[in-house]
Amino acid sequence: MYLLLALCLAAMIAVGIAVHYQVDSAQQRAIAAERAQIENLSVLEALNDYISDFRTVESEALTPMSPDALADIRTAAAEFDDKIKAASERYQKVLVHDEYRLAFSKFESQWAQYRRAANQVFQLAQSGKLHDAAKLYRGESGAKYAQANSTFGTLVFRSTESLIRDVEAKNTDARKHLLKIDALIVAMIVVTLLCLIYVDTVILRPLTHLIRMAGNAVAGKDNLRLPWLSRGDEIGTLSRTLEKIQESTASLVRNQKLATAKNTILQRALANEERLNNFQKTFRSMATHEFRTLLNVIDGHAQRLLSPRNEETDASPRYIKIREAVAKLNNLIQNWLEAAQSASLDDPKFGKRAELSLVALLEEVRGVGSDMFPNATITVQAPEGIDSRMIGDSNVLFHAFINLVSNATKYTIAPPTIDMSLSDKGEAFEVTLRDNGTGIPEAELKEIFQMSFRSRSNAVLEDGSGVGLAVVYAAIEFHKGTIDVASHVGVGTTFTITLPKAPALEAATA
Repeated sequence: MYLLLALCLAAMIAVGIAVHYQVDSAQQRAIAAERAQIENLSVLEALNDYISDFRTVESEALTPMSPDALADIRTAAAEFDDKIKAASERYQKVLVHDEYRLAFSKFESQWAQYRRAANQVFQLAQSGKLHDAAKLYRGESGAKYAQANSTFGTLVFRSTESLIRDVEAKNTDARKHLLKIDALIVAMIVVTLLCLIYVDTVILRPLTHLIRMAGNAVAGKDNLRLPWLSRGDEIGTLSRTLEKIQESTASLVRNQKLATAKNTILQRALANEERLNNFQKTFRSMATHEFRTLLNVIDGHAQRLLSPRNEETDASPRYIKIREAVAKLNNLIQNWLEAAQSASLDDPKFGKRAELSLVALLEEVRGVGSDMFPNATITVQAPEGIDSRMIGDSNVLFHAFINLVSNATKYTIAPPTIDMSLSDKGEAFEVTLRDNGTGIPEAELKEIFQMSFRSRSNAVLEDGSGVGLAVVYAAIEFHKGTIDVASHVGVGTTFTITLPKAPALEAATA
């Protein structure tokens, strides 16, 4: 019996050491991977700052100034150029995946093209040709910078996705090790139970029989306490052994409960960490996408005001539209801050319901969409005299419809034509949006509303972020509505959205 116990104990110790070594090795690998990813992102962050600063210095050269001041600007540009080169060399050292190396090489090539255009801007400014310099700055230089910046943004986004995937992989690895620990605990319990069964068969039953016999002989009772614990013969030894086994069993049960409780707490912590990681990823992607949409509106009006070919005599309407876009941006920032405070996608706090006119909202979407995409034909059709009032968040719905309009203009080869029609269905409104885009393959229709999904068939037209339609779905779901899609490749896509006029009471108080 003692040999069996020794072998079981040695086996459990060996398994425990092996599991501990695997957990420690996994932790060391995780720490090394996290450090590498953090260094990767920190270099990208510094490089992004230097790129933005260089563009700012280039814009400063367009203002009239003395030769000394212009020389200082050229010096500052050279300093930022050296910092960009140093950061690029540092990033090349921390690169791991070849796909990021190719993307970074593409960015370096595009940045070199932009630098040549920027040098021409500096040369024109130095020679006093500020008008030509400004024209080149807004034209070729701006286009080259936007191209390089877009490639760099894609590189940052993919690096962030890689970090999230690594964190998820580490969580999965940690769960596997926890399962090994659980298996070890089960093995310990099984071995202990086997030992107890052996002891019961070989020792306890004979001892119980002996005790009953002695008890019946002394007091004529069946259930007696062991009176031989202090004796030095075999009966006393067996009695003391029995008492120790009873104490060990009670301790084993307590340890088992403690181990189970610890395992439950650890599983909950891992699940909560994974949920928060998913929320942060979704929050960051959706906020960045929506900020970019409004910033494009502001930038479009600003470029028209700054264009030397601008023949508008009254710039007030464009200033008003810029202020309206800024107001929407402020509302969006406040909404996302409230969503971040909730720290949960199951309890979103980014919407504030109030009465709104759906016709007015669609007209606003049409106006902003026409400003963003001048080559697109956008129309709104509604029955004359329709009462389009409903309860909802106009800002959330605006972003949903402007994303649909934006997608319709991006994924089309012919001049975009978008038609939005409104109809009253009694307790709800139905909005139908039709376009003449490239269409969506039937195999992808079930996936288009998922976060980070990008259509493989339209990748040649636009390198989307996979966020826009997820924002649309979240906005419609927030209003307790539904959205259906029908599409024909090469013909166009139709989205049918149903919005209740007054959401359910529990939704309004969420």
